[in-house]
Formats: sequence, structure tokens, C-alpha cells
Amino acid sequence: MSRTAFLTLLAAVVALLACAAPAPAVAEEKAYPDRWMFRLGGYNVSDADTLVRLDANNAPVGVFIDFAQTLGGDTSANVGRFDGLYRFNDKHGLGFSWYTLRFKGFRDLQTDINWGGETYPIGTSVDSEIKFDVYKINYQYSVLNTAEAELGGLIGLHIMKAGIGLTANGIGQARSEAVTAPLPVLGLYARYNFTPRFSMYYNIQFFFIDYEDTVSGGLQDSLIGLEYRIFKNFAAGVALNRFNMELESKEENATLFVNTRWRGTMLYGTLYF
Repeated sequence: MSRTAFLTLLAAVVALLACAAPAPAVAEEKAYPDRWMFRLGGYNVSDADTLVRLDANNAPVGVFIDFAQTLGGDTSANVGRFDGLYRFNDKHGLGFSWYTLRFKGFRDLQTDINWGGETYPIGTSVDSEIKFDVYKINYQYSVLNTAEAELGGLIGLHIMKAGIGLTANGIGQARSEAVTAPLPVLGLYARYNFTPRFSMYYNIQFFFIDYEDTVSGGLQDSLIGLEYRIFKNFAAGVALNRFNMELESKEENATLFVNTRWRGTMLYGTLYF
């Protein structure tokens, strides 16, 4: 069964469960807690597309390297993802997220490449790795929050540590570079409850930064999902994520460029208190 067919079937099952559940009374609506939310899921990333370039600041500008095509890099990964939310009250909340992605590659080069001022000639066997550590924290404010719907905005930090390394043991060359970027983000979020148990939600975060010829780039991160409250304190759901980022970071000796995008599917369980 394809991933799309599986998600369609899962959404249909969740919808049928919601329709089959008896309509709760108003008193039951207030019985579902949501002050604390902890969501843990299996996150499948697919169709990852990453271009990288590492320029020595005292050397001519290099060219972008396609991680998948040039270095034989992975385009998918399966990882765990953790999200959470604490609501101070109906209007104010604090959200947070964490996950780590690691992509590996190996290929005998079909062309010469330049990485940080070093040349890796055609025919060289190269091992490569890209790792993204993602941490998010944001403050959110709900302009609307009723039993049926919620709408609001958020501001926060999207902290990404990107590490890229190439190793060619045959010619004794290896070079890694990493950058940690605490990127300010703005965003919007919305939730609609079809029933007190069955809901749909959407949020999007974005930023653009250009700081003193040191860090520049942009980001867009969106998540849409369906969730069904099976028990008072536990829900299950499915979500789709799209992520795009372009980043240029200038260090003392080198400048790292990263242009990456992926989409992901998450099946998860959520605890509410």
C-alpha cells in the first residue's frame, strides 16, 4: 500500500470513529484537559533535496553540490519527533519541538568537486553525511479560542544545527563544517473541532534574516494534521509536514551555504493534562 493510500485510509478510519462516537453533552466538552500537551510520533521524512556549498573565504567561489545526485546521499529518514505545549490560560501558551535528521551518502565521484578550498577529483570514493538537529520554542497568543475553533499567532526561535562532512580516505582528505542558527520565526496556527473528540489543526512558521553579512536566509515550516481523542487524556493522530530552508553562514575561514527541503509524515500519540 502506498503512503498516500495509507494516509487516506487512516483519515477515513479516524473520521468514521468520530462519527460513530455518541455526541457528548456540553459538560463532557469541558472534561477534556489541554493545559499540558505532549506529542510523540514516528516521523518519516521523504523527498529530501539538499544543495550545499562550502567556500574558503580566501579562494574562488565554488559550485553547489547536490547531496543525492553528486554524493549518493539519502533522500529519506525515519526518526522520532517530540512536540509539546503548555497553556498559561485560554489566550497564552508556550510551545516546543525537537527532532534530529541524519542523511548518509557514498559515491565514486563522476566529476571533480570543490569543498572548502579542497578538490576531490573524479573517481574518488567519498563518504558524506548531513545532520540536522532541530529545536523550536515559541510563544503563542490565541485571538480566538472557543469549544469549536482556535486561531492565533506565534513568535519564537527555530534553532537548527546543520553539520555537513565529506571524507575521502583514499586521498587522505576530510572536511566537516557545522553551523548553529537561532532563527527568529513568526507564525500562524488554527484548530477546528468537528466534535469534542475529533479535530483538525494547521500551523505555519516562517522567517527571513539578513544580518551584517554574517547570516542570511529564509525558512518555511508548515504542519497540518487530524487528531482523535480516544480517551480523556490520550489522542492519536496523523500529520503532514513541509519544510524549506535556505541559509548562508559566514565564519572566519569559510562560508557555508545550505538549501534544503523535505516533506514528512508523522503518526503519533498525544498525552493531555
